[in-house]
Amino acid sequence: MKVIIRRAAQGDLDPSMNHSHDAIGPFLPAGTKVRYGGLEEGGPEFGVIVHCWMSEEIGGYDCYVAFFGNEFPSGRPMKMPYVLRYAASSLKVVYE
Repeated sequence: MKVIIRRAAQGDLDPSMNHSHDAIGPFLPAGTKVRYGGLEEGGPEFGVIVHCWMSEEIGGYDCYVAFFGNEFPSGRPMKMPYVLRYAASSLKVVYE
């Protein structure tokens, strides 16, 4: 399995999330469905939080996210998700 990690720029916060501290972004528990819309090509990516932690390096919460591509799979995924690293503040929570 190949793991690709990249860091996203800081983005807008989802006001519906509980924030531990407004300046550092939300804590996103494992299993939270999210959308990253910062791609210039190909549209947004959809994924699930794998792990989130306070990072002194970025001064906020950092997360590993398992992404499925441009939509969530219906049922069991046909392909292995790819795991990327993003600042929690650059992710939007998806409510289904």
